[in-house]
Amino acid sequence: MGPRQPVHRDPAGRADAAPDAGRLRLRARLYRLPHRPPCGPGHRRERGDRRERRERRRRHARTPPDRSAAAVTTTSTPPSHGTAAAEGPRIAPGPRGKPGFGSLVPYRRDPAQFLLRLQRDHGQLSRMRMGPYTVHLATSPDAVRRVLVENQANYVRGKLYEQFRLVMGTGLLTSDGRAWRGHRRAVQPAFARSAIEAIVPNVVEATSEMLARWEAAERAGEPVDLVAEMMRLTLVTLSRSLFGYDISARTALMKEVVDDSIEVMFPHGYVSEMLPTWLPTSRNRLIRRNRRIYDEVVADIRANHAATGEGVLVRLAEEARDPETGEPWSDTEIRDELLTIYLAGHETTATAACWTLHSVATHRWVREELEGELARALGGSAPDVGELATLDYTRMVIEESLRLYPPIWLYPRDAVEDDVLDGYHIPGGSSVLLSPLVSHRNPEVWENPEEFDPSRFTPEAAKGRPRMAYFPFGGGPRMCIGNLMATLELKIILAMVCQRFRLEPVPGELLRYGDSLISLRPMSAMWVRLRSREGTDHG
Repeated sequence: MGPRQPVHRDPAGRADAAPDAGRLRLRARLYRLPHRPPCGPGHRRERGDRRERRERRRRHARTPPDRSAAAVTTTSTPPSHGTAAAEGPRIAPGPRGKPGFGSLVPYRRDPAQFLLRLQRDHGQLSRMRMGPYTVHLATSPDAVRRVLVENQANYVRGKLYEQFRLVMGTGLLTSDGRAWRGHRRAVQPAFARSAIEAIVPNVVEATSEMLARWEAAERAGEPVDLVAEMMRLTLVTLSRSLFGYDISARTALMKEVVDDSIEVMFPHGYVSEMLPTWLPTSRNRLIRRNRRIYDEVVADIRANHAATGEGVLVRLAEEARDPETGEPWSDTEIRDELLTIYLAGHETTATAACWTLHSVATHRWVREELEGELARALGGSAPDVGELATLDYTRMVIEESLRLYPPIWLYPRDAVEDDVLDGYHIPGGSSVLLSPLVSHRNPEVWENPEEFDPSRFTPEAAKGRPRMAYFPFGGGPRMCIGNLMATLELKIILAMVCQRFRLEPVPGELLRYGDSLISLRPMSAMWVRLRSREGTDHG
């Protein structure tokens, strides 16, 4: 019995064809084809096909290369986005994965860490199999700009966004095309700079109420959970600012409902997420129960607006008209839009606030520099609009926190037609993942990317960075509509908290990103101890 022949595989993991029976059997097994023995008409045809291919290769080898200037220019030019190189687009590198599963198991085990390893091991454009699907991870600034800006019409929101529709319906976040443009145009005035600056008193008031609770906790020697506190704060702030509605009386219920909804919206890859919504599963019952509660809340918000006139977003939604028919929005459209802003608006800001406060608490030199700026600019008073604009170091701290901990860390897209990213072929129908978390830790762009360093965001440092190297709020036409509001809220929260307290992480707390496939919400509570700054030198 002769030695066992090695099996050679291509980058996709398929076995090469070969004339010997063992490898033919392997190939037949992989493709679920009937076995053909190495004899008979079928084998003779295959042998003839191989002979013909060898002859073509010999003829090609005898053909002298084209040394014309045009040929040299064509072959020496690197492939551009949207067009293949002269020698044809390359297949991106990536892990081989397991037969039938690809990289699905390690990805599900820890999505963020898996994609970070993928960039480290295979570069800025990599390819993997996820079960039956081909998925690419694109992390270079050029590729991100291509997907989000230059050729954004070719990259549509993928199946992950269908989970959002189960909770939000068809609002700004989940609609496409003409419907999306109409919704964006209708609610845009609520997020203009002048409108956002008008909500500063609401944010200051809600933050002051939270700090009063913190003072009681500090006197009792009790730690506070930043995750719970920031979710509650941003929920109240958003309700008062955009809806003219004080949700304080329903805070406990709404926190429970919102937490449940986030578990639905930000999928985890469980089998239950793939089942039809009409099945009587516990998850589907939860979706229907939460939807009933949201319907009640939206009805209360609209009734309050009818009685008081409060709530700029409610007014804009009720005044909105279809751009083609001129018809007013239906009750369902109004409900879906208010619910979209309500849910998406406070979850992302709360997550960003948690990571920012925790980063300051764990970097003493950052905290001291921040306290110095706040003492010089504000003294002991709460910030107003003019003073917020002068807090440069505060802005830099927030932007560095958003670099390392973008609240929405993954933007999945599906390619409609073939394209080329960074010289690699992207087939139509395949998926492309953009990840601020991974791109913001790209060593090709960021020096010492794992370090927390706010000086990256001085005006001088920012000038030298490629466009789309930094995109915590997405980019292109579908950039987050609430990015200005979120940044302003974060400034107020960070300034007022650091004026009053020094935060100390509770020893032994192990912080991890959640296992959500989109949100970077912490997996567990984020406990900190409070140290009052009263009587200390704030400068």
